[in-house]
Amino acid sequence: NKISAILLLAGHGKRIANITTKPKCLLEINNQSLLCRNLNILKKLKIKNITLVLGYKERLIKKELVNFNKYFNLKYVYKKNYKKFGNSYSLLIGLKKTEGKTIIFDGDLVYSKKILEKFINDGHKSSFLIGKNSINDVECAKALADKYGFVRKTVDKRSINEFELKKYKFIGEAIGIIKITNNIRKLMIEELNKFLKIKRNLILNWEHFMNKFLKIYKINYDKTLNSQWIEIDTPDDYLQAISIFKKK
Repeated sequence: NKISAILLLAGHGKRIANITTKPKCLLEINNQSLLCRNLNILKKLKIKNITLVLGYKERLIKKELVNFNKYFNLKYVYKKNYKKFGNSYSLLIGLKKTEGKTIIFDGDLVYSKKILEKFINDGHKSSFLIGKNSINDVECAKALADKYGFVRKTVDKRSINEFELKKYKFIGEAIGIIKITNNIRKLMIEELNKFLKIKRNLILNWEHFMNKFLKIYKINYDKTLNSQWIEIDTPDDYLQAISIFKKK
């Protein structure tokens, strides 16, 4: 069954500005950019339809993709207001450009091929990929599920409160990879259009949209015990990524 992928690459990466002025996805590990690394994994898994949401210094990203044009069906969508609009908007314009079953990726994520391969081939049709992390990690996107196994909320940049813990179960960190059916894709487009009609929501990231969406619609989760993944938000994250994926 054909699967499409969306890479959210429009962000500025303010917190790593002291180590690079390039888009974050062009940071290198083992002399290979995060973007090239991730595309090579998608190539090995025979996913050819790729939508890239670009914004900050998009020409540098397109230049990096020259060697992939022959293999992938690359679609570009441009987020002109990348400084003012959050990645809920990136998600909307990416979903509109995509067809069928889709996997959504945060562009600053580094992961092993084994993690993605298992996530694609096993588990639920629409699902969040969840990794192990501490409930006390304020920074991470902590995922909460109901008793039926559906993700109902993500909590980012704050602690989980008592009311949330009484209502839901903490299941780990939402890594930044989501797979959805075509039906869920269409529903997300519909609900994102409503969400982003409210001007104050334009600045918000997809976690805020998802928390509204998940109150109504059901998306499962699949957990990975593999620890070879990291989202790069800070210089320390980048150093940790280099350590995790250093050549053996």
